[in-house]
Amino acid sequence: MGTLYVVATPIGNLADLSERAAAVLRSVDLIAAESPDHARPLLAHVGVRTRCVAYNDRNKGRSQGPLVAALGEGKTVALISDAGTPGVSDPGQDLVAAAVEAGAGVVPIPGASAATALISVAGVRTRTVRLLGFLPRKAGERRSLLETIGASGEPALAFESPHRVARSLADVAAVLPGASLVVGRELTKRHEEIWRGSAAAAVAHFAPASDGDSVGQGPRGEFTLLIVPGEALDGGWDEAAVREALGEERAAGRKRREASVVVAGKSGWGRSAVYRLWGE
Repeated sequence: MGTLYVVATPIGNLADLSERAAAVLRSVDLIAAESPDHARPLLAHVGVRTRCVAYNDRNKGRSQGPLVAALGEGKTVALISDAGTPGVSDPGQDLVAAAVEAGAGVVPIPGASAATALISVAGVRTRTVRLLGFLPRKAGERRSLLETIGASGEPALAFESPHRVARSLADVAAVLPGASLVVGRELTKRHEEIWRGSAAAAVAHFAPASDGDSVGQGPRGEFTLLIVPGEALDGGWDEAAVREALGEERAAGRKRREASVVVAGKSGWGRSAVYRLWGE
C-alpha cells in the first residue's frame, strides 16, 4: 500500500515552501492538485516534473477512485491545494478519508496556512478558535451561523472571497454589532494588510466603490476574518457594565432571553454569557 502526502504550499509567498515539501513533490509518483494550472508555476519554481492531475470539488467523484487505486498499487501521491494546507476548507479531506479507509499511509507535510498566520498576529487571548471555513453564500444561513458564534462567545475564523466580503462584514455588524474583527487581506503577498477594529468600522473600511480601487475603496484579494464576539479588542464592556445594562432591561420589563439578546448586541459579549449573568 502506498502513501498519501498532504503537502502545504505557500499562500502567497513562494519562499514559504519548505525544503521538505519541495523534496516530497519531486520524489512522489503523482501529484493531486486542486488546479494543475495554478500549481504549475510553483512546481516549476522548485524543479518538480512529477505528473500532476486535478482533484477538486468539481471532479472528485471521478478522480478519487483512480488516486486511491494508485495508492493501492503502492504508489506515492502528494495532495496539494491552490494555497495553504490541504484538507482545511477544501476537498482534500475527502481524499484523506478515502486513503485512510483503504489502508494507505497518510503523512502531513506542514507549512503555510492562512488560518494560523492570522491567529498568530491577531493578539487575541483565547485558547479556543472555531474554524468556520468559507462563510455560507446565502444571507439567511450566514446570519444564522453568526448568531451561533455570538451565543458561544468564542472567536471564530472564516475565509471570504473579495466579491462577497462586503456583504459578509455587513452581516457581522448587523448580527454582532459589538464584535471586533482582525482581517487579513492578501496574507504573505506584496499588498498584505492586517486590519483590526469594530465590525462597523470594518464595513466602512472595506466598502466597495464604483471605481473599484484598492482596499478602503473596493476590496481586492483573498480575505481571512477572525471574528471576536466577546469583549472588543480595544476595550469592550466589563462585567459591571453588562450587569448594569441587564438591570436596566429588567426594570424596563424585558424577559431574560430578550434582555440577553439586547445587551449582547450592545456589549459585544456572547448571549450565553449575558444570559448566565442575569441569573446570578
